[in-house]
Amino acid sequence: MLLLVSGSVFAQQAGDRGTTPDTPKNLKILAANTDIRFAMQNFSQALGVQCTYCHEQGDFASDANPKKETARKMIALVRQIDSFFPTTAGVFPAGYHEVDCLTCHRGSVRPETKASTEFFNRNESLGAPPPAVTLGVNLKVLPADTRVHGEGSVMHDFRDALKVDCGYCHGAAKPFETDENPRKEIARRMILLVRQINSNFPGTGAFPVGNQAVTCWTCHRGSPHPVAVNNQDYGPPAGKK
Repeated sequence: MLLLVSGSVFAQQAGDRGTTPDTPKNLKILAANTDIRFAMQNFSQALGVQCTYCHEQGDFASDANPKKETARKMIALVRQIDSFFPTTAGVFPAGYHEVDCLTCHRGSVRPETKASTEFFNRNESLGAPPPAVTLGVNLKVLPADTRVHGEGSVMHDFRDALKVDCGYCHGAAKPFETDENPRKEIARRMILLVRQINSNFPGTGAFPVGNQAVTCWTCHRGSPHPVAVNNQDYGPPAGKK
């Protein structure tokens, strides 16, 4: 009897592994050949929600839940963001992407916009005074009257978001207005990207002015390279070190 039960369970498990999910229906933005299980698992992990957050219980093809249309807009938004990065491969969610849903959401339905801790460089850590509040020079995408230096300035927010010192984009011992460091041009492109992302949300200003749905911190969270599904360390399996 034990052998019969064991054989039956084994056969059932083998059958489960070979079972394919039903063909997805009512796909309006995802490709027909999308690995739906993989994509939806990533969406669920990114927002920290279950399937029914966007779907109708018992009828995943239904459009009755308005959050499903929001999800479609977010997929289109990620594809729009992808166009800023030459390393992108494939049409999201297929392929490799520098950013995805996880980048902004990090397990929360509403992305964060403000760094939780302040960045201190070496001199500041040793007690040196912070940079004086001054107007910027050679501003190409920021408004001319932007407060760029000192406490509460836009550059202070950039430092907090990436956890880097000014020299990361400007270059140590170089005047801030020089354009020798290629990261400075990348930073300008990122400012434009944040503005483009925010244009999808009503009531936002032209970054860094006004209310913002997303900021540099939203994606970076203290790292020059934002986290995505493809570069996140998930840790070892339970019970292993």
